[in-house]
Amino acid sequence: MLLKRNRNIMYSFEGDYRRKPQQNLAGASRRDEKSVLLQHAQLERLKREQQRKRHNAALKIQALIRGFIVRKHMKIIKRKEFDEEQQISSRRNLNLDELTIYFQKLLFFYNHTLDASRLVWILQHFLKHQQEIKQKCVNCSEWLWRLRWILRMCMQHNSEALMNGAYSLAIPLRALETFTSREDAEKVLHENSYKYLGNIFIYLIKHKYFDQLRKLIDNKVPSMLEPTSAAPTPISKCLLDMIKRPLDLISFLEHEDNFSMLVLQELCKSILSSKISDPIRMFIIPSLSEFVEFPYNQLIKCIDRIELEPTISLLYSILSLESNRISTCKSKDVVINYLQVLASMSSTIIPLTVEENIEQGSDSDSESTANMIDQDQADILHECIEMLNEEQRVQGILLAVDRSKDPAVLQPLCQLCHHLLITDKLAIHKYKLLYMLAFKPAFLKNLWSALLSACQMSLFGGATPLLQIISRGIGLSTEDTKKIVPLLAVFCSLFSLLIATLHDTEFFIQDQSLDINGQQTMPFTTSELVLLSSHLKGVCLGLVELAFPDSRPTVRDDYKRAVLGPSCSLQNQQDTQMWTHLFKVTVGLLRQLHMRDLRRQFCPEGHWIASNIVIPIDKPQDFTFRRRRLRGYIPFQGLRAFTREDLEEGPPLSAKEVRTLTLLREIPFVVPFNNRVVAFQSLIYRDKTEQQGELTHFMQGPSIQISVRRNYLYEDAFEKLSPENEPELRLKMRVQLFNTAGLEEAGVDGGGLFREFLSELLKTSFDPNRGFFRLTKDNMLYPNPTVQLLVDDFPKHYYFIGRILGKALYENLLVELPFAEFFLSKIVGRQSDVDVHHLASLDPIMYRNLLYLKSYKGDVADLGLDFTVLSDELGERRIDELKPGGANIPVTNHNRIEYIHLMADYKLNKQIRAQCYAFKQGIGSVIPLDWLQMFNNKELQVLISGAQIPVDVNDLKLHTNYTGGYAPDHPTIIAFWKVVNEFNDQQKGQLLKFVTSCSRPPLLGFKELDPPFCIQHAGSVDRLPTSSTCMNLLKLPEFPDEKTLREKLLYAIQAGAGFELS
Repeated sequence: MLLKRNRNIMYSFEGDYRRKPQQNLAGASRRDEKSVLLQHAQLERLKREQQRKRHNAALKIQALIRGFIVRKHMKIIKRKEFDEEQQISSRRNLNLDELTIYFQKLLFFYNHTLDASRLVWILQHFLKHQQEIKQKCVNCSEWLWRLRWILRMCMQHNSEALMNGAYSLAIPLRALETFTSREDAEKVLHENSYKYLGNIFIYLIKHKYFDQLRKLIDNKVPSMLEPTSAAPTPISKCLLDMIKRPLDLISFLEHEDNFSMLVLQELCKSILSSKISDPIRMFIIPSLSEFVEFPYNQLIKCIDRIELEPTISLLYSILSLESNRISTCKSKDVVINYLQVLASMSSTIIPLTVEENIEQGSDSDSESTANMIDQDQADILHECIEMLNEEQRVQGILLAVDRSKDPAVLQPLCQLCHHLLITDKLAIHKYKLLYMLAFKPAFLKNLWSALLSACQMSLFGGATPLLQIISRGIGLSTEDTKKIVPLLAVFCSLFSLLIATLHDTEFFIQDQSLDINGQQTMPFTTSELVLLSSHLKGVCLGLVELAFPDSRPTVRDDYKRAVLGPSCSLQNQQDTQMWTHLFKVTVGLLRQLHMRDLRRQFCPEGHWIASNIVIPIDKPQDFTFRRRRLRGYIPFQGLRAFTREDLEEGPPLSAKEVRTLTLLREIPFVVPFNNRVVAFQSLIYRDKTEQQGELTHFMQGPSIQISVRRNYLYEDAFEKLSPENEPELRLKMRVQLFNTAGLEEAGVDGGGLFREFLSELLKTSFDPNRGFFRLTKDNMLYPNPTVQLLVDDFPKHYYFIGRILGKALYENLLVELPFAEFFLSKIVGRQSDVDVHHLASLDPIMYRNLLYLKSYKGDVADLGLDFTVLSDELGERRIDELKPGGANIPVTNHNRIEYIHLMADYKLNKQIRAQCYAFKQGIGSVIPLDWLQMFNNKELQVLISGAQIPVDVNDLKLHTNYTGGYAPDHPTIIAFWKVVNEFNDQQKGQLLKFVTSCSRPPLLGFKELDPPFCIQHAGSVDRLPTSSTCMNLLKLPEFPDEKTLREKLLYAIQAGAGFELS
């Protein structure tokens, strides 16, 4: 048995190493299905294939290891032979043939860690034969290859030497200096020197020439305290020369465009574009800026062509290296390239948070870009901004732009300006380039022409203006957006600044006006402004549609961010910032033009109205002007996810409703005034219903009960209607009056007494004799600048008076109070301060004097003015400084514009800032200021006092009630209307004032008069007509004839009698 077992395990090898597949002679089982057999066969094939791959891989690994071992062994042998032969020949000079043999051996076994000393030995012999080697390189490609290789090894040696201090840089640097010197090459090779050097540098630069130099500079050039072109050490000078050499060669190889592109591209990537180190910033860049042969124009062309990624370092380098080269450049293409590069690089200037997260509505938790840069980068960025603001640079850019006179320059220039504008809210005052361009009317005119001519080509060959496409609310392609948005945003920003500095005599012209120096100041005539404002109006309407489109995006932004990463989010944020800024500046310019038209009309009637805007005035619930209702509707961002708190305020608004609200908030003047009045009153009606309820009509529900003495009307009302006693003034108010004897006046307040009380209270509040308000020379009311001398706690009084005026608006009570235009502008303006143009409504004489000063052609210093103002306060004169140290600052030709604006600001804003703020807050406590901002200053005056239009007798007759036996067909009533129809406009106004206490009709007609106009039979014909203004009631006796009626009615309405209970 043991023998049999051994026989079974023994085997013999007969030379066939392949494994034969097992043969199964049992035949196929009937139980196996066909699919199982196929699967089994496939697995067997896979196993055989994997076995073959493993076998081949093993063979390759074996061959690789054998080769490595053999090469390593051979290198040891060759290195040993090299050393032995080196010892023999070390005492004599080698010829080129012998040097070639040594070089070939070194080339075979070279390893920097082991062979640095051998490389230095070879380099020493190369230096001894430098002239012969240079000559060989011209005609012999082998020697050219050897020289380029060994110079490349020199660069690597220097880099390795930085990490190992045992290696010396002297010989390798000497070799690099010697074999790349243009002066030495010219002496030996003459006209072939440039070709030789070009071949050397092309090879080295492709093998990280500038990278190696950058490492040496960062480690070997010492730190400096300030920029300098003087080399602090010999090695610093050597490294600078190594950078200059390929740059210097560009001018000698002008026909070799590839050479200059290669050199400058690698220079940018390795030295200029990467993060700037202290040696680069303090020594290399200042030295290159003074390098006369520096190819700056070619550098700009290269950067523009290869489209390098914008970095702060590259922007700094471009600005630092310019050195007044652009201002002297006469090539139009170079100027365009320069502006394009600056436009691209300026995008690295850290933008502000996108419009303060778009009015604080963004929920993004991404970090600000400012957090992504360190302090060194921030310092460099600050220097970039300072360099952009250098007077010489700005003048150079403007000079180059003026010299080129090519519309193609506008696009990159506007892209540069656009980047500056969207990075800083105060950019137009911060950057001299923007400020100076704003005062170049020819530039603005050309820019507007470029805007009008910018078109989108259709597939059928036609062209559609891009402004027209935006006006239709149609989205633009990326290419068209980049074409039109910078132009439009820059134009609106700069033109807004210009017209803000022009007074009306300069603004309203038929031909281009000239300033005191004989230069053009206004780029457009009034007829051109009409067309311009029409275009801008259409653009604003289109931008509102683009900001809030009807359709929702198919893919939500948060899902995009999750899939596409942060880059998508950043791009969306930049797009939102760009379009939001465009909307802001376009609306701002349109408002300025509209305000000019208000002060002095230059547009035809109906010019500002957009006929396609429909306000659903029958649905007041659509108008909720509180900002919280628009919080979820961020322009150009779509809808965000609503919280439960948001939805508690009501269902989300539709896109159309949001657009309507946006128009009424931003450019309400495109909607007819009457429609806005209806919307305003609808808002008040809804708010009144919510505050007062329906029970007020039945003398029930929450209300304010107040008792006041008629001869102490203001004092009692100020105390009892203070915010502490009555915090909510929108409730129904019922008044009990006490006469001069201290007795209650008879009657129950059903609304009439309150209206009489409110009307009288407003009259006494705004009475100039009370001291809170003054009259201008045109008898218009404005806050008293010296009220603090009369009342200590004057803000409380202005807050109270504002509340009372707000209550009158809330109750639709017209009161004839003529306010100064500048004061009304402060109420309805988004900013409380107004500019110098409103000074005419306060002090026309001072306004004319300031205009005279602005256009004065002599020496302003001769007028003896300084930055102070003389104030007269109740007979006491006081001198106030317009700016710190103003008493010692004379007004000159250079600072007179500042003086004019400071003087206007003092009179219009500074003196009455506290008064206006308290008054405005008082109105806002009753009526949201958003509602009032639907109207301009003149329209607000109409809301308060009614329109100065003739009384429509037919409308009054249609909405008149009769009582006490009168009816429309009563003879006295027929005679009455006949007499009234014959009255002139003044007499009709006197009749209206006699009955309603206001000489002007209601804004929307007499159907809105509450209570309605009523005529009551008054008994004996011996009496004169009387009225109850609290009830809008005319008590008319039954006069026997028309003549008597006319005489007594005229006598009554012109007598000016006061109020008394009848």
